Parts: sequence; structure tokens; C-alpha cells
Amino acid sequence: MIPTEEVIEATLEADGTLRLSHQPQISPGPVQVTIRTIPAPSLRRGLADVLREIATDQRARGFSGRSAEELCAEAEEQASDDEDRGRELAAARHPLGP
Repeated sequence: MIPTEEVIEATLEADGTLRLSHQPQISPGPVQVTIRTIPAPSLRRGLADVLREIATDQRARGFSGRSAEELCAEAEEQASDDEDRGRELAAARHPLGP
């Protein structure tokens, strides 16, 4: 069945012609055209935009995040754990023999 109506996005050129986004799927013949403006597509958000939005939302909910001191302490603890694990792995690879 051939459709009798189709919505196609198009661009109105300065000379009055329309540049259609794709070929219509309706039968050739007389048609009625309604032109309605649509919002221009927004620029694609990047990672920095998303992170800013998250930070803004969290601040609005009263979440302040961890302090620099807390982050440094966590990093030091993780580094210490990594060193301990590295020693354990080294000992397992080279066990002390009798």
C-alpha cells in the first residue's frame, strides 16, 4: 500500500526551493505542502558538557563531593595497596627455596 501522507524534513533555500532530506515514498501527482519551521539541531554535547551538568545537578542536591585531602588520602592508600600486592606477586613468582 502506498502512503498518502509523509512528513519529510527539508531545508528552505534562499531562492524558495526545498531541499528534501530523502525521496518521498508517495505516488507522483498533485500534493499539498505545509512549511513549518523546526528548531535547529543543537550542537552535540561533549564529555565536558556532561560533566558540568552532573556537577551542577549534584551541587543543587547538596552533594559537595570529596575534598582534595580525601582524594589524596585515597590515592595514597591505593598506592600502598598496589605496592603490597606487587610484593606478594613477586614473592609468588620467586619463592624462597630450601
